[in-house]
Amino acid sequence: MISTFALHPAASKRLIARATAALPQVQNAYQNGKIFIGHGTTNAALISELTGVQIDDLTPYVSGVVSNHAPCATDAATRKQPWCIEKGKIIAADWLEFLDGFQAGDVFIKGANAVDPQGNVGILIGNPTGGTMGKAYGTLMARGIEIIHPVGLEKLVPSCLEAQTDLGINHAGPRIGLQLGYIVLHNSTIITEIESIAQLFGLKARMIAAGGIGGMEGSVILSVKSDEASRLEDLVGTVKKLNQTPPAKISKKKCTHCPNPCLMKEE
Repeated sequence: MISTFALHPAASKRLIARATAALPQVQNAYQNGKIFIGHGTTNAALISELTGVQIDDLTPYVSGVVSNHAPCATDAATRKQPWCIEKGKIIAADWLEFLDGFQAGDVFIKGANAVDPQGNVGILIGNPTGGTMGKAYGTLMARGIEIIHPVGLEKLVPSCLEAQTDLGINHAGPRIGLQLGYIVLHNSTIITEIESIAQLFGLKARMIAAGGIGGMEGSVILSVKSDEASRLEDLVGTVKKLNQTPPAKISKKKCTHCPNPCLMKEE
């Protein structure tokens, strides 16, 4: 038997967050070690799944955002610190100092802006010193810390390496949105809808199409095969509930506050 269905981006974020929270290495680090969780809408959903904390206003927990017709950013002055979790408790800490205490078994979770079929992820960089990954990557690689990227297949691109080729903040010309750099990571754990369905339902999913209208823009269309009707029914029931998730509402920074204005004009 084959089940087919579509997940819109907000539904996918919740599914991926749920699966990421259930990963054995995440559960182990949550109970016994440390977890860093970066900004982002999927990661905000992950915090809710992992800790039960509900976040009503997402804007302070998002840095970069594609919204209001442009790849832009939130107002840095209103942002909260990324989440630092130690032995099951969210703690108030400078995240770089927190990262300095990481050891084997701790986990670093960061969203992504792109994922490709070769298992690479791409992260857009609006900060001239590399943002979160630019500051953390050396420490993570030196200590062998696992990096997990919860990322939806709406962000699937042909090649992150090719995408990186010409980008760089100092190369920016006429544009709509931020000046952009790009980091490619190839040695991370990637959790898309496909891995999420395997983790939560023990089923193998395939991406068969994408897109939509009327609130389903950016949707991923999947097929799942199983001989067990009950497992497919459980999955489809979950999908129906997840697709009731409303889209995230994020406020980007005002154009008048931008130090490097683009061709976007605030209405």
